[in-house]
Amino acid sequence: HWCVQDRSAQTIAPLLDPKPGERVLDACAAPGGKSTHLAELMGDQGQVLALDRGEARLRRVARNSERLGLGCIETRHGDAVELASEAPELLGQFDALLIDAPCSGLGTLARHADARWRIDPAAIEGLVTLQRQLLEGLLPLLKPAGRLVYATCTVHPEENGELLEAFLKDHPQLRLEQSFQLWPGQLDGGGDGFFAARIVRT
Repeated sequence: HWCVQDRSAQTIAPLLDPKPGERVLDACAAPGGKSTHLAELMGDQGQVLALDRGEARLRRVARNSERLGLGCIETRHGDAVELASEAPELLGQFDALLIDAPCSGLGTLARHADARWRIDPAAIEGLVTLQRQLLEGLLPLLKPAGRLVYATCTVHPEENGELLEAFLKDHPQLRLEQSFQLWPGQLDGGGDGFFAARIVRT
């Protein structure tokens, strides 16, 4: 009847504010915690397109949605950066986009202590490039007046506020409505470090 999700991660789907009957894209969906949360907030009415480039992880999304009895989730295997060019019929078709982007994971060190030895400045630079590519590649799929939430489980400013500042500067049709940085343990003494921003296409 339920699934486990970090308490900071639980703030992301409500920030997107999905409505029943809307078409929503979860661009980096696997293993599906946020996809199922979105579907539940929509009353299982509409469509949640759960996209991921990892086939095995994408199967977990399908299993989770089936287990929870959610029928509005559709899974699709593919690269979010290339989706607009590979599926032009999706241009301007989504009311809301969630980009829970691949990141350094520095907000999760309490649970993944090994990350501190895997991340170096060069890795951060590569991730920032990918995050910007995701934002640029997915933006054409958003309807006018549509909503976009960009989220990461890191506290690194280059992947969060600095990245969005540059992105918004290049896209004056976008308006930042809200953003926040949660630090590890900030919510009632628990939860990962998480960044999220809600953007509207005017």
